[in-house]
Amino acid sequence: MERRLVITADDLGVDPDTNATIVELLREGLISATTLIPVACAAQDAVHRIRQAGLPAPRLHLTLSSSREMPPWRPLSPEVRSLTGRDGTFPVDAGVAERGATLTDLTTELFAQLRWMHQAGLQPTGLDSHSGSLYGLRGRSLATAAVDFCAAHDLDFRLPRTLQRTVTLAVRGLRRAHRSAVQQADALRVRLPELLVSSWLPGRMVLSYGQLRTEVLHQLRRLPAGTSELMLHPSPASAAQWLPAAEARKRLWELRLLRDDVFHRALQRAGIEVVPAW
Repeated sequence: MERRLVITADDLGVDPDTNATIVELLREGLISATTLIPVACAAQDAVHRIRQAGLPAPRLHLTLSSSREMPPWRPLSPEVRSLTGRDGTFPVDAGVAERGATLTDLTTELFAQLRWMHQAGLQPTGLDSHSGSLYGLRGRSLATAAVDFCAAHDLDFRLPRTLQRTVTLAVRGLRRAHRSAVQQADALRVRLPELLVSSWLPGRMVLSYGQLRTEVLHQLRRLPAGTSELMLHPSPASAAQWLPAAEARKRLWELRLLRDDVFHRALQRAGIEVVPAW
């Protein structure tokens, strides 16, 4: 049974210290991919660091909501009013886009963020969604529209073929919408990961580094055949300046996990090959 894993650090572009940390992880081979938020305040800094280091382009981390801890982010396309508040910025609530976005506005902003990366000299090979705003986690899935966009622009899509059972139980109708999007992806030959692994608990519920490592390793031992993805948000200690204490601590532990020999030996013992894409 061949099992492969993309190890991804999300949220490149959120701040310069996080950018530096993620680029260092890439250069050391401790992660195999990253994702870039084009609307974030340090996105241009991230582009500079990636290009200066000669690293592959990040995936497009489509963003339709603002960070609670930072000044609001703005869309890259004007007049996408179904995605913004009255002040023209993305709301903090990631469900606003899910509940009210027109497909025209969604596609317009998708293209604007992809074009920004192209103009920055980056050619992303995949698309995923900041705060899960495409997946129907809050009641309305936009995943099929995202699949159509990926097919039109030759992008992979972070939509796991298998959903965590706790997610499908919590969100009514998600299983049907997910199945429809996977079938559409297969019909259009859009590549998907088999399974998505992460430390899923909020920071306040992650009480120790050992708990976080155990949670992740437990999921990795159950990986199916094919290519899955481990998604983390590694951040340096300076993230405590802008994140709530529990969330900053969790992200620092995720960084620790990526540098942990126990974690890497576990992958080797399980015969899991680390790859850059699914």
